Amino acid sequence: MKLTWLKPSPVQVWAVEPGAAQLTWGHLPRGQLTVQFSNREPVEFVHDGGPGSVVLENLPTGPLEIEVRSIEGSVRLVTEIPPEPPGKELCRIATVSDLHLGSGNWGALRTISDIDVDDDDHYDMRCATSAIQDAVDWGASLLVIKGDAAHHRRDGDYELVGELVDRFPKLPMILVPGNHDVDDAWPIELPDTVGRRGLPFELGVRSHDMDGVRVIVGNSSIESENIGTVEPIRDQLLDAAGSSETQNLLLLHHQFQEHKMLTYWPPGIPASEAKPFLKDLGDTAPRTLVSSGHTHRNRARRAGPVLVTEVGSTKDWPGSWAGYRIYEGGIYQTVRRISAPNAIRWLEYSRRAVGGLWSAWTPGSLDDRCVAL
Repeated sequence: MKLTWLKPSPVQVWAVEPGAAQLTWGHLPRGQLTVQFSNREPVEFVHDGGPGSVVLENLPTGPLEIEVRSIEGSVRLVTEIPPEPPGKELCRIATVSDLHLGSGNWGALRTISDIDVDDDDHYDMRCATSAIQDAVDWGASLLVIKGDAAHHRRDGDYELVGELVDRFPKLPMILVPGNHDVDDAWPIELPDTVGRRGLPFELGVRSHDMDGVRVIVGNSSIESENIGTVEPIRDQLLDAAGSSETQNLLLLHHQFQEHKMLTYWPPGIPASEAKPFLKDLGDTAPRTLVSSGHTHRNRARRAGPVLVTEVGSTKDWPGSWAGYRIYEGGIYQTVRRISAPNAIRWLEYSRRAVGGLWSAWTPGSLDDRCVAL
């Protein structure tokens, strides 16, 4: 069924970070595309037609005007390239969330099927592979998979997670379970490790110190439950953050709910638990960025001095991964869309979920996706 009322996503500035910007679009015609910005030589390339993306680099800080020209005409965009946080850049870290490897169809009624049926990989694996490859090309020296790597607690789904991580044997990874990884779909145990590389599921709290940052990963999942909790690991998380000599990047699957009443689905860590924890975290370790998945959407807010973000899924619209540039005096989060043609075609198609409402619900604003601590 062709939904003519759901137009392709527009040509837009999807992501920014110091010195760079990502442009994405749902449809441009086949042929030469020219991207003109500042007084630079234009970026020119041949586009195969349909959805796509391009990353512009070595951009000056401040306002930036961009013109995208195709045989159909031109589109003018205006954005702001952010400055670098204080000090020198020390390292780069990437995260992916909600891969749901082993998922079948997509949508509220599971009626949206893969459009590239001749591809060796199903859409979930194509998108996850592209996201991680994009992160490697961007310069990530660590990848954190923060939950729902498997679609259900099934042997086949765990095998797919192992296949994925084995595609990147040289990339250091940390894997934490989400609610789908420990659901009640099948009476089997969560494996200790996945893949030939033996990547473990982190079931408690793990701290990993890198230049300028302590990466803290916590397991917020509850056996056979959709909601999350940090109560069993609360003291460990606060101790890990408070004892750090640097700033912190705290990563977990479930989002911290801001309000007592559930204002959006799915439920995460209840506000009665989330608000006191974030207050104590701000008092103990104010230089902390907290990021979660679970909601399949991109959002950012402040809880006192703490920056709290949610990052969307790899497998459905808009199809994203997060990069964290660590500086001596701050952390910059940028959320980019997945770029491989066979992935972005599916991601554009997946916008029609929930009668097309999914296309507006999940992306968030540019300020939700690209933000500095």
